[in-house]
Amino acid sequence: MMLTQALLQKCRLYIPNRSLSLKTLRHKSLFAHKSIGRIPTTLYNHLTRFNQKSITIQPRMEYLPICHKLAHQNASVNTEVKLKNSPEKLKLMLETVTFHLLSIVDGSTKSITFFENLQNHFNKEPANLETDVEYFCMSTGAVPNKIHVPLCCFLLLSSQMKSNYSAEHLVKWIKSISSKSVIESYSFLHNLEEVPAFVLFDLMLRNPQFKEEFLLQKDIWLHNLKPFALQRIGQTFILKSIIDNLVYYGIMFESDALAETLKTTLDFFKSSRTGVNVDLGDDFINELIWGTALYSFRYSDIKPVSIANVQELLVTYLSSVEKLSFKAYMGITLVVSKVSRERGEKLYQIAESKFLNKETTSKEMVAYYMTQLYLAKSPEDLVHTFNVAIKKYELSSKLWLVFIRKMSSFDLLDETRASRILKKMVSTNVNITSDIVTELSKSVVDLSVLEGMTQMVSTDKARFFLTRYIQLLNIYDGSLSQVELPWDKEFDKSSAYKGFSSIADYTRYLCTLLPTTSIHQISLLLESEAKRNPQNTFQVYKKELLDKALSPNKKCLGVLLEVAYDHGDFEAWDRYRGPQVAIREFQRHIKTTKTGIEPNEWLWGKYIKLLSKYDYISELSKIMKWWDDLKFEPSKGLLVLLLSSLPREFSERHIKHHEKLQSKRDWPWPSIEEFNAFTVNRDTMK
Repeated sequence: MMLTQALLQKCRLYIPNRSLSLKTLRHKSLFAHKSIGRIPTTLYNHLTRFNQKSITIQPRMEYLPICHKLAHQNASVNTEVKLKNSPEKLKLMLETVTFHLLSIVDGSTKSITFFENLQNHFNKEPANLETDVEYFCMSTGAVPNKIHVPLCCFLLLSSQMKSNYSAEHLVKWIKSISSKSVIESYSFLHNLEEVPAFVLFDLMLRNPQFKEEFLLQKDIWLHNLKPFALQRIGQTFILKSIIDNLVYYGIMFESDALAETLKTTLDFFKSSRTGVNVDLGDDFINELIWGTALYSFRYSDIKPVSIANVQELLVTYLSSVEKLSFKAYMGITLVVSKVSRERGEKLYQIAESKFLNKETTSKEMVAYYMTQLYLAKSPEDLVHTFNVAIKKYELSSKLWLVFIRKMSSFDLLDETRASRILKKMVSTNVNITSDIVTELSKSVVDLSVLEGMTQMVSTDKARFFLTRYIQLLNIYDGSLSQVELPWDKEFDKSSAYKGFSSIADYTRYLCTLLPTTSIHQISLLLESEAKRNPQNTFQVYKKELLDKALSPNKKCLGVLLEVAYDHGDFEAWDRYRGPQVAIREFQRHIKTTKTGIEPNEWLWGKYIKLLSKYDYISELSKIMKWWDDLKFEPSKGLLVLLLSSLPREFSERHIKHHEKLQSKRDWPWPSIEEFNAFTVNRDTMK
């Protein structure tokens, strides 16, 4: 269960040193805050997919977060006692006991029968039980008379296993499982000599909110493949869920390293020398191939080549190439089409001829139509394909999502259309997902329009609009409307800012309502400070990211560069000036080879403008080499911006000789006339 020492050392720098009573973490349930994550939602759908009248939950750690979601259904918990003396069976029993114990701590009565039966099996009490009960209850807020028997059973099982697990260990496991973030969860475990695999399962099923959290999860996964596999002998669903989670967030945080992570995992599970036998199956590999395409399309500036490399690797783990499914073909088509539209269309036609004459499932056909929508060449093609598809699959939120994204790519999605689309989806009972709200709200610039859209949906869906609402507040001046939104406190209708002294205070309050602290939330805070109190932006950045050893995202760096450019040469901290800090942070976090942030045109433009304003000629002269190393292809506008920031003789020499510079042959170099026109226009505007 060892992690790499380097990562351990780094984690200790920013793991919260808190000893909170679990009472302060409770809402309606100890695990309520975890029930809205990707994996709990997947597990919930997995359990309820057949609409059966009653559900029996198996006592496995992954189901804890959704127990309270199932409470309104006729859901019971398996309380059968299967106590066998083999070491492996006892380890599995430890998870069962811990699950039921946590259910009791959370206020459930469904596990009482289990402990009554288990107590009858042991028929004795461990020494010092009263002391352990007192310690456990003080640490967790549990009621002594409800925890006496469960804790007794836990300690007796630990003794039978010949392990050293104590009440102190159990408290740390519970605090880890009930923590709200990956880092906080890990802080309760990293000093323990041994952590059961099922406790780490909980950590692996979380949504990492920062790059460092993802890297921690990846490291835990790669160092515990065997214990994880042994904890679920013959049961691969949870292992597949973890791999899918790593792929989803790997694409978000570290797409270039994803292939290596998958190769290590799949090689281990296939090898006959590892002592485990995990058959993930062709169906899962095919779903991953489709999933990598789907997940990557959430980000416009991810290089398709890195995703294509992942897909190419996954194909090699199929039992044969002939096992490549219709959905997998569509996934490869989507990614290839971003590299070469012609090749993508050819692959699409091959898949049509291979599969459309055979029996296909509704999920395969939805994937087929999603691909058609992505490949649409014109708005007319898009609307025609969507009308055909939605007539057949009228409740498919995925088809709506792709349609909305493609509308946006054609510059056809304004706030009026966005509002109409949402109204239509609500009226036809399509499930409104967070991705759909994100895509629709991007086009909304009027607060009143967004407020109207928020009121179209149920309260639980309204929270999806909160991020965009905060973004619009950051660029808004004036009094707020009297419309009471789901996240508002009661306020005096005569108040200009809904009961707060300013928009800035109202915005800060709203940021505390976001489900978890994430890098996206930090970027919203920075945007707010940049608007309301620009010179404090660097202090917020330092407090929320640097002091916790967390990495920024593009938006965070862009805000720093913008504030440094717009608000002059002020002191950021420790005698460092704003421009110095902004430039240093850009250079620290932007990708140089395999790791780091992949900068886009917007971010490069802000960096070049700041360097130019403060005459950082040396740093400007390094950018072309940097672009070469990253295989970044600037637009003509960005290239002219850089050239105009360099000494004139340097720029003109490059322009005149660019055809001879083979490494630059694909860049859209301007002519001398275009360059001169740009510089004259720029100088006139000064």
